[in-house]
Amino acid sequence: MPQSKAAYVALAGLNATAEVSRVLILTGANNHNWEATTPVLKEILEASGKLNVDVCYDPGKLTENDLNAYDVLLSNWNGFGKTKPVPWPECFRKAYIEFVRKGGGHVVVHAGSSSYYDWEEYHTICNATWKNGTGHKKMHEFEVRIPDKSHPVVMGIEDFRTIDELWYKPFVQPDTRILAESYSKTTGKWEPTAFISYFGEGRCFTLLLGHNDKAMKNAGFQALLKHGTAWVAGRLVDPD
Repeated sequence: MPQSKAAYVALAGLNATAEVSRVLILTGANNHNWEATTPVLKEILEASGKLNVDVCYDPGKLTENDLNAYDVLLSNWNGFGKTKPVPWPECFRKAYIEFVRKGGGHVVVHAGSSSYYDWEEYHTICNATWKNGTGHKKMHEFEVRIPDKSHPVVMGIEDFRTIDELWYKPFVQPDTRILAESYSKTTGKWEPTAFISYFGEGRCFTLLLGHNDKAMKNAGFQALLKHGTAWVAGRLVDPD
């Protein structure tokens, strides 16, 4: 499909198709306030009417069959909270990667990729994460721009301002496409903020915005989250 109005119609088609995609939010541990942000993420995604969202508070206990009941996994989970979660067992790690490799969608919000730094495949599907050299200042207002609006995820989304936590110098995996950037006065550069990639037959979307529930109320954040999740679920048409 050419990159024209047709791709945007595919985006609006969230409310036109009969099939409902199933999303599983992984949470229950995070060095951010997952108790407040998880309900907001669920509310944003379910507002489309075509994304059903469940929540898992102990991802390491999931099985391969559990994962295969869903179209998309969304990580609002990391291992740096006050209560350290039990590391995921090897069998679950394998099932997690295979879920994406075989066509499942994967979404990361904010610090949802900041775990398992010795697990290469996990960080590949997470697109970007916190590593040595990454930083941020206190939450503040800044501009987010869409440098290329040709991809369906960002088509129809205008540049916007938000009050959030701006990560600078995140570690970005090779073969990712940057869809949104945020201007950092600290570095004097546009820092990458939203990303997509492919892993096997699966699609991956990462959004580094969303430090807390107030930041998630921003309309630009919500548009990127909904469109990115729809894209990994196969609801948005890739450009030819």
